[in-house]
Amino acid sequence: MIVPFAPGGTTDGLGRVLAVSLGERLGQQVVVENRPGGGGTIGAEAAARSTPDGYTILLGSAEAFGMTDAMKKRLSYNPDKDLVPVTMMARSPNVFIVHPSLGVNTLAELIAFAKANPGKIRYGSPGIGSNPHLIGEVFASRLKLELTHVPYKGGGAGIADVVSGQIEMLITGVVTSAARVKAGQVKPLVITGSARTPLMPEVPTMAQAGVDNFVLGALFGVFVPAGTPAEPIERLARELPQVSANAEYKKRIVDIGQEITEPLQGEAFGRVIRDEAARWRELANMAGVKDE
Repeated sequence: MIVPFAPGGTTDGLGRVLAVSLGERLGQQVVVENRPGGGGTIGAEAAARSTPDGYTILLGSAEAFGMTDAMKKRLSYNPDKDLVPVTMMARSPNVFIVHPSLGVNTLAELIAFAKANPGKIRYGSPGIGSNPHLIGEVFASRLKLELTHVPYKGGGAGIADVVSGQIEMLITGVVTSAARVKAGQVKPLVITGSARTPLMPEVPTMAQAGVDNFVLGALFGVFVPAGTPAEPIERLARELPQVSANAEYKKRIVDIGQEITEPLQGEAFGRVIRDEAARWRELANMAGVKDE
């Protein structure tokens, strides 16, 4: 299973939970291979270029389809032709965390600080064109803020810099930051999901913090390279919904800050993920995201 982000991040956490549960259904080990970089597109390219023998799958998201117009044009593979959608698995909200020295404790205080100090808040993301990057840009555009983006090769890479104060803020997955939050090393301000997460029940949603219509997060599913024989695709299509329905799997997914989705299959999932990518490209254009 190719996971297109670094070890220790939210996508990696989902991949490892899914690998164990899917391996139990298949009766063989599913090995996670992290291929970070390019806002999720390097791993997607590796999957698209892999031998289509049924032994390589991708835990992909809208990032694989290019979430800015410039990124879509630069892709060295065609996601519509080179990747076959199998099953939708989960949605992942993000959390805004800040270094305690910033002196803000709520989203309202963050907004007020950013307005009073244009460009002084540096926020990290898992890479240019990634879901958290665009969330930051859309947030800045909506609130008329000037924030400075700092891209990393995965959410786990940025966490050390926000803990040390090298950057003021990180937009990342809930599980990536949960231990640091518990240790008091960073301050969580808000999550971008539709409801609070059991991992950080004290942290409000965007709506609860005063920003309406801001439910944003990565949508994940399983893909295989084009040309994969029908038999392994059909096997995955049978087993993955069973994984989603398993009570222990559901608990583990919630425990790492994910939201279970309907296990849409095949072209139904394909339509959703393509629409998701198009929506992000529209949001990126509205936010004035430039090719970096």
